[in-house]
Amino acid sequence: MHSSLEPEKMEEGGGSNSLKRKFSEIDGDQNLDSVSSPMMTDSNGYELKVYEVAKNRNIIAVLGTGIDKSEITKRLIKAMGSSDTDKRLIIFLAPTVNLVKQQCCEIRALVNLKVEEYFGAKGVDKWTSQRWDEEFSKHDVLVMTPQILLDVLRSAFLKLEMVCLLIIDECHHTTGNHPYAKLMKEFYHESTSKPKIFGLTASAVIRKAQVSELERLMDSKIFNPEEREGVEKFATTVKEGPILYNPSPSCSLELKEKLETSHLKFDASLRRLQELGKDSFLNMDNKFETYQKRLSIDYREILHCLDNLGLICAHLAAEVCLEKISDTKEESETYKECSMVCKEFLEDILSTIGVYLPQDDKSLVDLQQNHLSAVISGHVSPKLKELFHLLDSFRGDKQKQCLILVERIITAKVIERFVKKEASLAYLNVLYLTENNPSTNVSAQKMQIEIPDLFQHGKVNLLFITDVVEEGFQVPDCSCMVCFDLPKTMCSYSQSQKHAKQSNSKSIMFLERGNPKQRDHLHDLMRREVLIQDPEAPNLKSCPPPVKNGHGVKEIGSMVIPDSNITVSEEAASTQTMSDPPSRNEQLPPCKKLRLDNNLLQSNGKEKVASSKSKSSSSAAGSKKRKELHGTTCANALSGTWGENIDGATFQAYKFDFCCNISGEVYSSFSLLLESTLAEDVGKVEMDLYLVRKLVKASVSPCGQIRLSQEELVKAKYFQQFFFNGMFGKLFVGSKSQGTKREFLLQTDTSSLWHPAFMFLLLPVETNDLASSATIDWSAINSCASIVEFLKKNSLLDLRDSDGNQCNTSSGQEVLLDDKMEETNLIHFANASSDKNSLEELVVIAIHTGRIYSIVEAVSDSSAMSPFEVDASSGYATYAEYFNKKYGIVLAHPNQPLMKLKQSHHAHNLLVDFNEEMVVKTEPKAGNVRKRKPNIHAHLPPELLARIDVPRAVLKSIYLLPSVMHRLESLMLASQLREEIDCSIDNFSISSTSILEAVTTLTCPESFSMERLELLGDSVLKYVASCHLFLKYPDKDEGQLSRQRQSIISNSNLHRLTTSRKLQGYIRNGAFEPRRWTAPGQFSLFPVPCKCGIDTREVPLDPKFFTENMTIKIGKSCDMGHRWVVSKSVSDCAEALIGAYYVSGGLSASLHMMKWLGIDVDFDPNLVVEAINRVSLRCYIPKEDELIELERKIQHEFSAKFLLKEAITHSSLRESYSYERLEFLGDSVLDFLITRHLFNTYEQTGPGEMTDLRSACVNNENFAQVAVKNNLHTHLQRCATVLETQINDYLMSFQKPDETGRSIPSIQGPKALGDVVESIAGALLIDTRLDLDQVWRVFEPLLSPLVTPDKLQLPPYRELNELCDSLGYFFRVKCSNDGVKAQATIQLQLDDVLLTGDGSEQTNKLALGKAASHLLTQLEKRNISRKTSLGDNQSSMDVNLACNHSDRETLTSETTEIQSIVIPFIGPINMKKGGPRGTLHEFCKKHLWPMPTFDTSEEKSRTPFEFIDGGEKRTSFSSFTSTITLRIPNREAVMYAGEARPDKKSSFDSAVVELLYELERRKIVIIQK
Repeated sequence: MHSSLEPEKMEEGGGSNSLKRKFSEIDGDQNLDSVSSPMMTDSNGYELKVYEVAKNRNIIAVLGTGIDKSEITKRLIKAMGSSDTDKRLIIFLAPTVNLVKQQCCEIRALVNLKVEEYFGAKGVDKWTSQRWDEEFSKHDVLVMTPQILLDVLRSAFLKLEMVCLLIIDECHHTTGNHPYAKLMKEFYHESTSKPKIFGLTASAVIRKAQVSELERLMDSKIFNPEEREGVEKFATTVKEGPILYNPSPSCSLELKEKLETSHLKFDASLRRLQELGKDSFLNMDNKFETYQKRLSIDYREILHCLDNLGLICAHLAAEVCLEKISDTKEESETYKECSMVCKEFLEDILSTIGVYLPQDDKSLVDLQQNHLSAVISGHVSPKLKELFHLLDSFRGDKQKQCLILVERIITAKVIERFVKKEASLAYLNVLYLTENNPSTNVSAQKMQIEIPDLFQHGKVNLLFITDVVEEGFQVPDCSCMVCFDLPKTMCSYSQSQKHAKQSNSKSIMFLERGNPKQRDHLHDLMRREVLIQDPEAPNLKSCPPPVKNGHGVKEIGSMVIPDSNITVSEEAASTQTMSDPPSRNEQLPPCKKLRLDNNLLQSNGKEKVASSKSKSSSSAAGSKKRKELHGTTCANALSGTWGENIDGATFQAYKFDFCCNISGEVYSSFSLLLESTLAEDVGKVEMDLYLVRKLVKASVSPCGQIRLSQEELVKAKYFQQFFFNGMFGKLFVGSKSQGTKREFLLQTDTSSLWHPAFMFLLLPVETNDLASSATIDWSAINSCASIVEFLKKNSLLDLRDSDGNQCNTSSGQEVLLDDKMEETNLIHFANASSDKNSLEELVVIAIHTGRIYSIVEAVSDSSAMSPFEVDASSGYATYAEYFNKKYGIVLAHPNQPLMKLKQSHHAHNLLVDFNEEMVVKTEPKAGNVRKRKPNIHAHLPPELLARIDVPRAVLKSIYLLPSVMHRLESLMLASQLREEIDCSIDNFSISSTSILEAVTTLTCPESFSMERLELLGDSVLKYVASCHLFLKYPDKDEGQLSRQRQSIISNSNLHRLTTSRKLQGYIRNGAFEPRRWTAPGQFSLFPVPCKCGIDTREVPLDPKFFTENMTIKIGKSCDMGHRWVVSKSVSDCAEALIGAYYVSGGLSASLHMMKWLGIDVDFDPNLVVEAINRVSLRCYIPKEDELIELERKIQHEFSAKFLLKEAITHSSLRESYSYERLEFLGDSVLDFLITRHLFNTYEQTGPGEMTDLRSACVNNENFAQVAVKNNLHTHLQRCATVLETQINDYLMSFQKPDETGRSIPSIQGPKALGDVVESIAGALLIDTRLDLDQVWRVFEPLLSPLVTPDKLQLPPYRELNELCDSLGYFFRVKCSNDGVKAQATIQLQLDDVLLTGDGSEQTNKLALGKAASHLLTQLEKRNISRKTSLGDNQSSMDVNLACNHSDRETLTSETTEIQSIVIPFIGPINMKKGGPRGTLHEFCKKHLWPMPTFDTSEEKSRTPFEFIDGGEKRTSFSSFTSTITLRIPNREAVMYAGEARPDKKSSFDSAVVELLYELERRKIVIIQK
């Protein structure tokens, strides 16, 4: 090697690298002319310039349009390869595999050296040191991805001193954590003998702010336009020549009208089909829209070809579209009809266009003889004629390769067909490219490699392409780049110039004569190209088109174009108008390669956007982002066919007993009658029911069989229908206001309310029954049957007025009764008389409304003649007058006392103690304490009430039944799933409660959920899969095992297995809705009709039932049981079930569960023995007590010593073994053991805290600390200088022990330290033959002390985030990263001061953590912390907690003056519901103001309040008024009350609006209009 090529040593006493000198110094030292090789021509002058500089210095070559980088790299590799230095290896790095393959092929063709390519798919990850040594000895040039080189250097298989030249392609990626940057930081800068660096990048990719950092990291100087002294003269000359074509002659208006008529006709046919099939299928509208869109796209494509290419190509375009529609397969008859309509449309188009073409051949024309007549007749457009004339100039020159850039793929397709059918163009070999390419049968990756060969060998000389694509696709060199359609973007234009780079190449633009839009667009593209190539040049405004006959322009016909002899720089300099910088889209780097963009198959921009959105928005199965529509599995135990029996039926009876914690509260027992026998743990269960101020314990117990006759069945069904509809539904159906006849429900056909899939009876039981028996209370049932017969004859159904009063007695019938009143103690009801003194707790029904009540008392000194006090403004003097005038009822006994009635309630969810949650939330602030609601009673005359001889205790029990039945139904489903899984292991049992917990998500407001079991199941699955793979594949390395394990335990795989078992139907992910629960025979008051378009309860797994819509309501089901489920919940269910089976039966039960799901894993004892035998046979000669000391520390003597030896051997030793496989196994072992320990130890700990505990215990940093604490790190066998330094730095960073006795290091530990702890665990597991208990006995003392809930420390940033959320504060985050250090700043505004936390670390995450830690320290000094917030149970908006008032800073006059001047803007206010709150929230977030607090008061009335809300009149029986308090930093708190509103959230909005206007009046904010 010449001496000029050797790296210069650093000058003595100098601190800078002499390889980095200014180019002015280089130019002074070297005479380029004197060293130029004779083979270097003037056209390659710039390449020569770069080469000469690169020989002597490290440079980053910025290569713009027209520069041939392969020429530079060829010369540099040849020069360095011919040197006699010991540093003989040349390494070429490329960021992608495609580029590696491409560059390897090019280098092989250019140099006579041994070149090889390396990437992950070749299996280099598992190559040994010996294999790499062979590669280094056999090859001179190694082309690889940077990660491969990084791994080889880290493994010490290669030293950087062995490399003489390092070429880095796309070197602008050398930043942040990119492998390029890691290579330079970890190895290049640490090397004593550095290789020469030659970086390659494109001219528009390097940002100005990136230059200095890139130069520093790469130890190089950027060779840029400012230092290359008019580099334009060295660039390859591109001969630009426009081809001007005449405008197309106006196509026959008659033809276009026919085509439009045909389009409208067939579009109307599609719409008719849409109307006919609207209700047949789900998403039918979307499918029809697809066909309508296809029809429109095809129509527009044909018109485009007609206008731009001529009649023949329009005919060919119709043929292309017809072939595409003919390939479409549809299963539905309706969709087949739609496809047929589209097909008939295209056939009609073909027929219509065919009339205007020669009948003998509709696609051919002799271009040699009839080109003029073809253009005149419109068969061929002038534009297409000019293209064929250009192609004709290639005749006889097979080496003339031509790239043609078109806007639409349809253009490429029809021209290709035209060329193949036109005899005079037979010399052309045509190819066009798209992602789904019908023109070639090779795969995309293969295609990218083969296309250059096709060009080079002359197999293809005409290639149609569309736009620019991803980096890595190398468009072949060409003789001519033709822009048949004018490029739409600067990027396309730039590339069209770049690839016309051969010595005789041309860049040809097709321009229409006399078209100013095209002229202006081309000029704008050229202007942008100037700005991209020279960012320092003056920015130009959207330059006006060149003046006709002005400087630098010439006129050709009627078209004014830039002179091809004038450079772009001169063209730009001739315009003096300044402009704004180009937009981000304008600054797209021209280094992008030519694009094979499938989106361009679409014919307009909107369709492109939609296509890309749908592609990018599809998330994977098992992800949190994706929501899926699923059905709900029915509980088979609740089904029955007894409704069809005419001779009675036999039931299994289960008794419900209720016991209240308040003495004297009596509830009637009930019996559930089913055809099925329930599992023991379902039929015998207890549950707590939480009422407002009491607790009722419900117990279920089996009571044997009961047989009911047909007559008893009828009465039992009457009882169930009467009471459940009277209390929770309605007994009178229909309304005159709705135009339907009002009827008594039990007089109508109610068979539709009894379905065999949901068929059971709930009947009262006699009170004196023993606990083990259940005698039906027939007296109550018979009384109910009697009242049913009475109501069939005497109910007041013919309503005069449908409006209701406020006693819930909403209607009446005109009735004339005797008005005589005897002076007795008898009270006359509608169906009987009762003694006045025996009315208390009597159950009655209002015969005009069907509502059921219980009597509290007869109101003394009252009667129907008493003043009507319900609504003083109503104008009614007495109750009698009210019923008479409003309902037409004339009372027979108006002097009877009014009955004070307790109304029956709607059903409520009694399974969750909402009272306790309310107390926790509202206790601190008196204004928010939940007030006890007063009992609102109804008052009715007795003669409108029918007496029911049923104890009130029956009503009280019926109120409890919906909650009891919901829990029982859930347990039945859990038992049903248990039977499906069918785990028949000896001495194994799992409760229905455990399975129910495993299928219940957090979105259910239950006291249990799957989260804890899912956490455990996740670790069990990971452990089992790791053991299975480790033992089954002894020859696979850690990387292969990890990938295979991930494929087993991934959420997407679990989702697939779970749905194949239809587990999604068992998942409980919605809150219990008691008002929607109905007993058999009950009419639903709150139906949710199914709008999914599915007739079955099960929903098919189809993408049309997936969504990422954030507004979708999760868990709320329709009446068919369809509900939206988060996709991850399906995967979590599988893990939770594995966890549940492990808790109940250990690993054998969980293995059964995995196999049932379809996870093929197992523990084969023979494989464990084989693994131990393999390591026992390994040759191992112990060195003086090498392992004895380590065994003593861990207190376990290994039977297979080599296992321990392998566990402490780092890969840097370059042995045939290392700890990596054992680390893979040990990682899962420790994860499982620690998770199991936490699960068993902290049974009352919530799932969130459990996750935090595991994260704190199971991580590499924690294990690294364990290694240091137990002095295990001293046994790590390694041979890596970098690792040694990292370990020493880590040991030095340990501080004094804290109160727990642990020393916490100030930096993160090397991964190898944590890995060795895991590998020892893996070795111990194999040595003990998978004895987990023995492994835990060894490791528990090593890991101690484990983090406990009271000592749990959240990551600082998360702790700050949660603290600020609880206090209602916002904070602002700012991060920056220069590639070496990350800087983070967090600002938090308190009432009196702005706090700032700063952090500087290696990554943004670490820097944010440090900044948050500093901020938390400042908050603790002000007595603000997570502990004080939780411990004091303080409100999120307590001003005293927010700041320390003793430290409050006094505002200076200067500050006050500034605040009075700078008034922030807010709004405009969105007046929709929630809009004002959202506006204020965004404002507070932006300006770091604390969130406001609300104090709400509620007023109830038996007469409706009237409100004007958004211009609409609303009525409600409740009125809410809210007061808002906003604490503004450095000001007094502002408090304002809003107007009364019918609901709480609307009252919040009203208060916010009033507050904002008050702030504007005080000149604190300005509201934008």
